[in-house]
Amino acid sequence: MTEMTGMATTRRGFLSIGLASAALGSAALLAGCSTSPTPSIYTLAIQPGTQLAGGPSSLSVVGAAIPKYLDRPQIIRHGGPYQLDVSEFDRWGEPFGDMVTRVLVGDLAQRLPRTQVFRDESPTATNAVASVQVDISRFDPDPDGTVVLVARWTLRGTNVIAEDSNRLTVKPASDAIPDIVAAMSQALGQLADHIAAAVARS
Repeated sequence: MTEMTGMATTRRGFLSIGLASAALGSAALLAGCSTSPTPSIYTLAIQPGTQLAGGPSSLSVVGAAIPKYLDRPQIIRHGGPYQLDVSEFDRWGEPFGDMVTRVLVGDLAQRLPRTQVFRDESPTATNAVASVQVDISRFDPDPDGTVVLVARWTLRGTNVIAEDSNRLTVKPASDAIPDIVAAMSQALGQLADHIAAAVARS
């Protein structure tokens, strides 16, 4: 009887140790999860530019076309001639194409104070006198950190008014993501300078 009681006690002891180990393992797992890095969220920003006097009364901006490799929440950088680096914990606050279009609309509105500028797909959009369509083939940093923006754009009224291709580069203040995002904002502002100049002449 004493032997059976001892065996039961031993089993209870092993069970207690097993439960304690499981609890410790779960706590360690939860602690590991709680220390995972929180993604940093970024957005491009409207850049100031020279205000121009000319231009039509209204201009619609068609949603910017972007390459598929940029169509993701993570910020992308070129790591080499054939390599793309994905910054898993540095992300955009909205879909990349939507963000580029939104900021470009703001850039153009700032440069064309006499023109009502709006996104073509906006629920408040009306029939615009002119429209601009932008096709971006690259918009990310080189391995040395230099931001490269390659875009082709077409300005239309009743017919094609102007079209051009621009390759713009901006060297960020450092290789840090906030400085890279600032340089990308500057590059998009420079593209808006080119487009606004053509709109003002139309």
